[in-house]
Amino acid sequence: MSEEPTQDLPRRSFEERVLAELASINMRLTNLDGHFTTLERKMDALDGNVDALVGKVAALESKVDARLHDTRPIWESVQVRLGGIENTLEDMNGQMRLLVADLFQMRARVFKLEDQARVS
Repeated sequence: MSEEPTQDLPRRSFEERVLAELASINMRLTNLDGHFTTLERKMDALDGNVDALVGKVAALESKVDARLHDTRPIWESVQVRLGGIENTLEDMNGQMRLLVADLFQMRARVFKLEDQARVS
C-alpha cells in the first residue's frame, strides 16, 4: 500500500460523479420504459386474443345448449324404455325362479315314483 491514501481517490470531482450516476440512472430508466412499452403491446395483443376466445366459448356453449335441447327428449324416452325393460327382466327372473323350483319338485316326484315302481 502506498503511504498516501489520497492517491487512490477518483480524480473526478463530486459533481462529475453525481452527474455520471444520474446519467446511468437515466439510461436504465429509458431501458425500463422500452421494456414497459413492449410489455404493454403484448398485453394489448393478449386482450384481443382473450376477447376472441370468449366469443368462441360463448358460441360453443350455445351450440351445446341447442344440441342438448335436441337430444333431451330422446334421452328421456330411452330412460323410460330402459325402466320398462328392467321391470320386464325382474318379472322374467321371478318366473324363472318359479320354473326352476317347479322342475326340482317334479324331479323329486319322478324319483319318488321310480323308487316306488322298483320296490313294487
